[in-house]
Amino acid sequence: MIEVSHKSLQFQYGLLNRLRFKIRNVSNVPITFRIRCNNNTNYKLDHYMGLIHSLQDFENCIQNVEAADIKLFGDQLEIQYAEMTDPLQDLKDFWKPRKSLDYVIITIEVLDVQQQQKNAILIELQVKQQTLLKELQSIKQQYHQVQKSAVDINYFNLFQEGFTVGQLMIIIVIALFLGGICR
Repeated sequence: MIEVSHKSLQFQYGLLNRLRFKIRNVSNVPITFRIRCNNNTNYKLDHYMGLIHSLQDFENCIQNVEAADIKLFGDQLEIQYAEMTDPLQDLKDFWKPRKSLDYVIITIEVLDVQQQQKNAILIELQVKQQTLLKELQSIKQQYHQVQKSAVDINYFNLFQEGFTVGQLMIIIVIALFLGGICR
C-alpha cells in the first residue's frame, strides 16, 4: 500500500542535517499516515501526520536537531498508515492506537565520519586518476604524432627518382673515388 523512496536515512555526526524523503501511495484509495521516531530528542519532522491521495507522493523532511550529539544506532522512524474512509474522523482519531494500521519501519543509519572522509578521499583520488589517465593518453597521442612526423621526414629513406637518398650518397662517393683514380 505504501512505498518509501529511502529504506534508510543517513546522518553524519556533527552536522545539522535535513533529509527529504518521499512517501508514495501506490494504492487506489487515499491513505492517512503518521510518523513516529523512537528518538524524538534528536530528530524533528516537518510533517508527523498527513493524507496522501491515490497514486500521489508526499514529501517530508527530517532534521537532526541535536547535531553535536553522537547518534545512537537503532534510531528508527515508524510510518503507520491506513485507508482513509472518513476524512474528519480519520484525521481526528489518527493518533489513537489502532491495531489495523499497517506500518513501514525506516532505520536511521549512523554514518561513521571517518568512513565518510575515506569515501570522499577515494572519490577525489578516482577523479585525479581519471584526469591523469586523460593527460597520459594525450601525451601518448602527441608522442606518436611526433614519431610519425620524424619517420616521414627521414630523408635518408626517401626515394628520389628511383633511388633512396642513402643509395645516391653511396653512388656519389664511389663516383668521386673513381674520378680521383682516373685522373
